[in-house]
Amino acid sequence: MKKKKLANILMVVIILAIVISGVLTAGFIKGWFDTGKDGALLTEHTGIITLERNGVSYTVSKDTVLRKGDRISCDTGAFVKVSVSGGYLTLGQNVTAYVNDPDPSRTDIGIERGEVFINTTKGVTLGFDDISVFAEDAVATLSVRKGASSLSIYYGSVDGANKGEMIEWIGEERSVISLDINSLNDFNIRQLKSVGDTRALIFTLEMLDELVLMRQAELYNIEVDQMPESTEDAVETADTTDTTASPDTDEPEPETELEQDIPEDTEPIPESEKTTEKVTEKVTEKVTEKATEKVTEKVTEAPKPDGPVPAGSCNITIRCDTILDNMSDLEAAKAPFVPADGCILPMITVDFYDGETVFDVLNRVCKQYGIQIEYSWTPLYDSYYIEGINNLYEFDCGYESGWMYKVNGWFPNYGCSSYSLSDGETVVWCFTCKGLGKDVGASGW
Repeated sequence: MKKKKLANILMVVIILAIVISGVLTAGFIKGWFDTGKDGALLTEHTGIITLERNGVSYTVSKDTVLRKGDRISCDTGAFVKVSVSGGYLTLGQNVTAYVNDPDPSRTDIGIERGEVFINTTKGVTLGFDDISVFAEDAVATLSVRKGASSLSIYYGSVDGANKGEMIEWIGEERSVISLDINSLNDFNIRQLKSVGDTRALIFTLEMLDELVLMRQAELYNIEVDQMPESTEDAVETADTTDTTASPDTDEPEPETELEQDIPEDTEPIPESEKTTEKVTEKVTEKVTEKATEKVTEKVTEAPKPDGPVPAGSCNITIRCDTILDNMSDLEAAKAPFVPADGCILPMITVDFYDGETVFDVLNRVCKQYGIQIEYSWTPLYDSYYIEGINNLYEFDCGYESGWMYKVNGWFPNYGCSSYSLSDGETVVWCFTCKGLGKDVGASGW
């Protein structure tokens, strides 16, 4: 009996040891026992932030001290601040970053993709595409995309460029251009406003507020212009116009009910036909004729729409068929956004207006049909860049994945907001997974 009790006690001890060991291991991986002195710190965040450490991925739910080798991923709509000595970095949505050196005094972080806002007084190193820049006492934004990256400097100097300048890297080519306030996207505006007047930025808070108001006004005007009063509505209004006299008219009432609706030019009815049935038939015929004339007149004189007249129409569709052949590469959280047939928007015909581009039509159609879309202005290409459609973003299905467009079977080599439409053209938005477009027919890329 005693041996059995001892065996049970031993079993309980072993189970407790396993549980405690598991808790300690999980706590070690998740940094429960780390202190703020050990490394740069993930602080305030919104949305889903995933940290991969020692081969284990978990969602960040509290302040986390970073370690060398950590990989940080921000989901769509998420951002997280990384506190470093003398400042911070803000990793924007869809950013993937890895920690080379977590020491707060010499933080070194590599960026695989996305936008990173930098506000530091002591210095931080950022690596991307075999390039490394050191930002000390500067405010800037680094934007990293496949084959093309840029660094906008709002305060201080970085890598030989000064406040009010932007460095662009296309492949191995580097150039410096003047920074334009119109190049700021929502992420940059929010981050710059959070800095406030603590730094003498190239763009003041007043300038940023004015930019926001201007864009809101432009969006409002676009929405108004895209909903002109249609001629059909005017015709319908004319068709339902009451042709009878108003009860408030000053004209004297006719003596009899039959005489009330008899037009003045009604021919006299012969005595032989002056029966109730004959008179009614004649009057009805004349009244119907006059009513038809009045309706026709109303339709002819219907006011023209106040809004712009369409310059033409085009066909447009949005598809992600290629993802169906590469589901193993798709991020698990994005599977619900992939239609079973790969068709997000079937081919439809829509009107466009003078000067409108492929971007304008895509943006309007997505809003009309409730399809999520996200884009940002890219000074590098002087065009809007489509980051995501229907919650499917670049790199969601492999490192070479993202959105492309073709017009009449041709893939333009410039941005969608630079392509002005012509009547009858067909636009196809497609998601490439392999070969930077080769899997969707862009063999020349």
